[in-house]
Parts: sequence; structure tokens; C-alpha cells
Amino acid sequence: MLRITIDKNAEAAAIKLEGKVAGAWVDELEHVWYSVRNDGSGKPILVDLCGVTFVDGEGKKLLRWMCGEGARFKARGCLMSETVQEIRRECDGLRQSS
Repeated sequence: MLRITIDKNAEAAAIKLEGKVAGAWVDELEHVWYSVRNDGSGKPILVDLCGVTFVDGEGKKLLRWMCGEGARFKARGCLMSETVQEIRRECDGLRQSS
């Protein structure tokens, strides 16, 4: 299960995730990302992963793509912090090779 909460204010938009970014929930997160990103505001988007307990391979792939699209991540705990660092390194590597 994945709980997704969207918060938009004058400075930024945030997508708060709680649970597992896995299976069918990856597609739902992608849908939410497009919804927030395409709202016409051009605001930075923060993806709050502090409540995430697990990310599968497809979830990591989506988060890596979101990083490339300008998402900023917030994480807490060893596992999610390391996952975010890995995604950022991979995203930076893709940017440099382009």
C-alpha cells in the first residue's frame, strides 16, 4: 500500500509518500507526478520519502526518472537515505553522459 499526499503552496509543490513504492503503486505515483508537474505552475517539486518503507526496481527507475525531471527528494533513515543517494548518483551520471 502507498499513501500519496499532495501539498501545493506559493513556493513549491510536495508529494509525500508513505508505504511501499512497488507494484501497481509505481504507476499511480507516475500519474500523480504528471498531475503535479503539469499543473502549469512551474514550481519545484519535493518528493518526501520519509515514510517510505520499501522501493522495488520499477520504483527506483521511476524515482531516477523523476530526479532527471527536476524532483528534489527528502529522506530519513539509513535505507531511504542511501536509496536517494544512489538515485542522485545515477541521475548525475546520466546527465553527464548526455
